[in-house]
Amino acid sequence: MRAIIILLLIAAAIGGGWYWYKNHQPAAADNPFEGTTPMTTKVDALPAEAKKALDEAESLWSQGGADAASGPTAPRMARLYSQVLMSYYELAGQHDAEEALVRDRLEPLGKSLFFSKSKWMADDTGLMAVHNVSPGENPDAIARSYGMSRECLNRLRGKDANSADLRSGESIKVVKVKDAGGYHIDIDLSDYTLDLFIGGVFAKRYSITHGAKESPTPVGKTQLLDRVWHPQWTHPQTKKVMAYGDPENILGPIWLPFDAKLLGASGIGIHGYTGADAKMQVQASNGCIRMQNDNAEELFQLISHPQRAPTSVTIRQ
Repeated sequence: MRAIIILLLIAAAIGGGWYWYKNHQPAAADNPFEGTTPMTTKVDALPAEAKKALDEAESLWSQGGADAASGPTAPRMARLYSQVLMSYYELAGQHDAEEALVRDRLEPLGKSLFFSKSKWMADDTGLMAVHNVSPGENPDAIARSYGMSRECLNRLRGKDANSADLRSGESIKVVKVKDAGGYHIDIDLSDYTLDLFIGGVFAKRYSITHGAKESPTPVGKTQLLDRVWHPQWTHPQTKKVMAYGDPENILGPIWLPFDAKLLGASGIGIHGYTGADAKMQVQASNGCIRMQNDNAEELFQLISHPQRAPTSVTIRQ
């Protein structure tokens, strides 16, 4: 009997040990950016400078812990990861790695930098700064001095986009867009995405719809010529001109026209859509880039008029 009891105790100990071991093993990483090695074969495809940028960014991210996306090195990481993303644009077969980079690193960083009131008093990249309001200053004048829109400045203050409320001595988060070279929009027709970069740093990725097969969106490099709120629309076939608010005007709340000379096609730009079929990620437009109306308004507010800071545009197949 004693031998049987001993055997039962041994069996229980072995079973318990196996249960503990099984349930305390680290879960397989679904996120390619978890752990000390963010990617394996995908990293090998990157150019040397992009690999170096990724290694530095991942080291900083690891040091930042749970608050890395809002910590003191967030601007530097965002710039480094943005450099890596731009390298992925030029490489075939890197879709999954690009998606992971945007989802797990750049989107959290972009949210902290451009969609929150968090401030960086000493950004060594020179992009983020703090402006101390002097008597008589107003949001639009301050925004203009940095190459920003008034709406973006107010969003960073947590105010209504058109707010004029400002206190002398107030510390305002600003982005030195003009000094950093302006804005950039990268449009990927295959993935139906539009990426916005502010001062060379990724801000946000949006879903889009683009040209139908019979009226494809042209591919190439161009720039924004204007920034129009509540635009009129000229029907491409009938040439009828309709004011904003006309039921037949399908442009939505904004119009961001591309430079036709650089693109080689006229009448192409970015807008919202109020037509009957407003699906995203399909080929349906007359060549323009369509966005959901709320996203179109957000993009409009984040960038400034070309007279304040230029917006370059790349459209890729």
